[in-house]
This record gives sequence, structure tokens and C-alpha cells, in this order.
Amino acid sequence: MKFALIAASLVSTGCTWRVRESNILFPRASAGADVAALQNAFPVYTPEEFYLQIPDARLYGVMLLRPDARATVLYFGGNGYRIAKDAENTIQAYGSLPVNLVLVDHRGYGASSGVPSMDDLMADAVRVYDHVIAEAALSALPVVVHGHSLGSFMAGHVASERTLAGLVLESTVTTTEDWTRFLRSRQPWWAKALVWRVVPEGSLAGRGNLGVVSALNEPVLFAVGAADTVTAPAFSRRLFDLCPLPASQKTLLEVAGASHQSVTRTVEFRETMLRFVDSLGEPQVLSP
Repeated sequence: MKFALIAASLVSTGCTWRVRESNILFPRASAGADVAALQNAFPVYTPEEFYLQIPDARLYGVMLLRPDARATVLYFGGNGYRIAKDAENTIQAYGSLPVNLVLVDHRGYGASSGVPSMDDLMADAVRVYDHVIAEAALSALPVVVHGHSLGSFMAGHVASERTLAGLVLESTVTTTEDWTRFLRSRQPWWAKALVWRVVPEGSLAGRGNLGVVSALNEPVLFAVGAADTVTAPAFSRRLFDLCPLPASQKTLLEVAGASHQSVTRTVEFRETMLRFVDSLGEPQVLSP
């Protein structure tokens, strides 16, 4: 969110910036993944493309299966995530772990059709989860839903609608109201003088994982970079503290030196995620 650039245009519109979906969602279409290249780069996996047809969109995804998998991770990337561009980074993050991966392009992004809205992105995430647990190759394994940044809203929403084997909230926030106040606090003095308040409106209002964590009934891992200046570690700390699960069922990983985009590239994440997968126990059958 380029607050400082937008602030300069607000002199004539008052001292409140009302944040709408159009300020957040920027769909970018592209081709699907080069599956043959993924297979060559990561031979432990067998990649398979899939499409999920829903009434007003066609969602594109890639399943990456490996013979030693003890769980499946359904991954929702942040705003702008596209499989063709970003899959290699995600696969590298998980490549040393015994898990299948399922990646999906948000509607309107990458090779998925449709027009994105916050409500539709949340509903799509549940549809994708239901599709994953219905797959014969995946249904016998625990399914962990991992969301990064905007994707953490989607992952949290799935957890509020379904009982998961595990949940990973990476670089997440409490509410959009808290988040926009934080972003304003980081702006130069002149921008804060122009914009006294930042107010999420419409479907952005009240979004986040503050309400989600109070009702979690599955193990959860909060992961954040100590140097994250977009979704500050304080958000993950507060969510961890408010989560009523016992200590054995919740984990907070704050990685020194890691930024908003680099947590999963660290040894600390891989070691913590391996322990998280091991804690899930025997494979179980999940249902919607």
C-alpha cells in the first residue's frame, strides 16, 4: 500500500483516507506454470495442474505430490501471488519437508479467471480446501492450510468454516483497522499531517484474524519476520496471546532479520514447520 504517494492527492478530499478494495486488490493475469520446468527443478515432486470451475470463475492450481508426504499443505499466497512467477520460491521453502503442496492462483490473478473481491476470495478459499480434501491422492493425509499476508485472511477464513489438521498464519494482522493505523504511523510527518485517519470501508472493514483465533480448534503456527515493516510482529504476538489453545497447540515463530517476504526462506521456518507436521500425528480423514 503506497500510502505516501496517495496522501499527496488527499489535500482536496479531507483528512480521512477511506481504503477500499480498489486500493488493495490489483489483479494480474498471466499464463499457468511451466509444469515440465517445475518437474526438472524439483524432481522429488510430481506436479499436476488442475482447474476448479465455480459459477463465476475458473480457478487454476497446481498439486505437487511426493511419495514420502506425511501431510499436505494448501498454500494461499499474498496479494499479487501468481504460480507462474512465485511457485519456485514456495516449493524451495517446503522442498526439504515431507509434504505435498497445493498452490492456487487467486481469482483474477495468474491463470485464474474472474474478478477479485474480498468476499469472493474468502469463499474461493473454502471451495479450494473442499476440493483438496476430496482428492483421492490427498484425502488420507492431514491437510494444513498456510496463508501469507492477504492469503492469511483466506487461510483464517477456511479455519473458521472448516476443522483443519493445522493452520499457518504468516505475516498476518489482527484487523484491517489496526493494520491501516500501523501503516499510517510509519509515514513521514507531512503525510500524517494530511491524513489524520485511515478507515477501511465496505468489505475491508473488520477483516483479519482477531475473531478467528478466539475460536480455533486446530494447531496453529504464527510466523513473522522480526524486520517485517508491512505486517509488524506485534500483530502475530497479539494473536498468539489471544488464542485460547493450550501451549502445546500454538506456536509463535518470529525470525530475526526476516522481512515480510522472507520468513519461509529461513532454516528457522523449515525446522519449526517440520516439528509442526510431526505433531499432527497419524493421517486422518477430514470432511467439509
